[in-house]
Amino acid sequence: MASPVKTAVQDIRRLRKITSVLTRHGFSAVARQAGLGRFLPEPDDRGLFAKESEDEELISEDRSQVAIRFRRVLEDLGPTFVKLGQVLSTRPDLVPKVFIDELKKLQDQVGPMDLDDVYEQIENSLGEPVDDLFESFDEKPLAAASIGQVHRARTNDGQDCVVKVQRLHIQEQIRSDLDILYYLARILEATIEEVELYSPTDIVREFEKAILDELAFKKEAENIAEFDSNFAEVDGVSVPEVYDDFTSDKVLTMEFIDARKLSEIEGGTEEAERVLNNLLDAMVKMVLYDGFFHGDPHPGNILVHDDGSLVFIDLGLMGRLSASQQDDLISLILNVLAGDIDAIARVLLQMGRPVGRVNLRAFRADVERIRSKYIDATVGEVNVSQFIQEVMDAAQHHKIRLNPNYAVLTKTAATIEGIMRRLKPDMDVLELGMPYARELALRRFSARKIAQSAINTAMGFSSFVTKVPQQMDQVLMDMESGNLTITVRNESLDQMGETLNTMGTRLFLGVVAAGLAVSAGILFQPYETAIFGVPVMLVLGALAAMAATGLFWWALGWHVAASRKGKKLRLTPLMRFFRRE
Repeated sequence: MASPVKTAVQDIRRLRKITSVLTRHGFSAVARQAGLGRFLPEPDDRGLFAKESEDEELISEDRSQVAIRFRRVLEDLGPTFVKLGQVLSTRPDLVPKVFIDELKKLQDQVGPMDLDDVYEQIENSLGEPVDDLFESFDEKPLAAASIGQVHRARTNDGQDCVVKVQRLHIQEQIRSDLDILYYLARILEATIEEVELYSPTDIVREFEKAILDELAFKKEAENIAEFDSNFAEVDGVSVPEVYDDFTSDKVLTMEFIDARKLSEIEGGTEEAERVLNNLLDAMVKMVLYDGFFHGDPHPGNILVHDDGSLVFIDLGLMGRLSASQQDDLISLILNVLAGDIDAIARVLLQMGRPVGRVNLRAFRADVERIRSKYIDATVGEVNVSQFIQEVMDAAQHHKIRLNPNYAVLTKTAATIEGIMRRLKPDMDVLELGMPYARELALRRFSARKIAQSAINTAMGFSSFVTKVPQQMDQVLMDMESGNLTITVRNESLDQMGETLNTMGTRLFLGVVAAGLAVSAGILFQPYETAIFGVPVMLVLGALAAMAATGLFWWALGWHVAASRKGKKLRLTPLMRFFRRE
């Protein structure tokens, strides 16, 4: 384990590199606001920073250029920040669309691990040399990424398999970067007012959970087992078998699947139609019935057998929805199709958490505008992912923070829609989804569901009726004994108290300063007593005058500091800086 001093030195070096990369891509002002100013290069003779940062002058109002440079920053900073960008690309509730489109381009562009490192990792994790564990092991990897890479192999009993091996020391690097991300997030929250809605610390915390889950290969094995259990009775969907004897937290060994990638299926064919139906059935079951769905179902993570059945691979990133979240989602879908604007707005509020005052009338108007724009459009113009994106943007604009689980679902839905449109270019989204909507409506309003809801409501009301008398007795007893205290909070009154306190203190200091000034005037009168020819009273008067002047300026400076205390920097001036010609 590294010593604290060594870790601190490494973190400082990492901060310097982060600052250097930000500066190189024209974000030195951002680095300065994030508290990294001490790591910036010294100004040159013209008062500018080093030449590498002069591209700040190229910043314009075109946010796509800023998004491109932001993607390049993440790529230059390495695996942890690339993963962070990939996670942010799934958060349309937090990140503008122009940035999401750019972040989706982030790829784990890294070279393969040294073969000796692969063998060392397998032996350290599984306790035996590769030659003893496998009959054969291909030296050339099938794929390489920032977290690990995949090799094809064969077990001693003749089973073809793939072995996913984690890179050496990647955990230490990621944990160090996570510490730095927490540090930067806290600085941003403390200094920039507009980021409060986005809660950078919560984003880093969510990212930490996602990337640590991805580092724990046994967690992926558990995901595969749960997915397999959910689809045990479904013939058209499966996952690879995991070989537990050859699996650990850093090595995952699975069955080799001899099938084509979904990206190889030609669109508009009968085969594509079968694949499309299987894919839609699988996604509806995952999201609305199981509440456990693939978080990254791109065409490379879905294999297709000749009969059109699907095999989902790479289950490191999975999404979850609770039963109540599933019900909210079903209600949202049905209300969108029915055109009930008020119900849509209410469900969206229920799905999220307001972090400020929500103007319900304005929010409802935005929802109606978005719904009319897409639902009333022609078949070819209906774009589900854009519809969801605009709904997310509206929620963000009205300070409604949606649950992160919905953000993962949004990304999944956008990916699946793209696949479906490639498989069937003339797809009618509404016609294709209507049978599922009818089934969801029957499920939502089934006799069993209504009875269960009625029972839950009755039990809740019964609990309420039972507890209210006891709670009222407690309130009355507190009133009789004088233990009941009512606290009224009002921001205006709190600010008034601070203002009165400041004014009172200034008034007191002003009176003291005035008294000292008057005393100084009196003491300046000529008196005969002198020391070394200097009248004593003259000296005392000068000291009193200096004290009065110092007290006045100190009081003025204290008031300015007090008035600024607790206030945060607004990002708007910084944005104007970025958008200047």
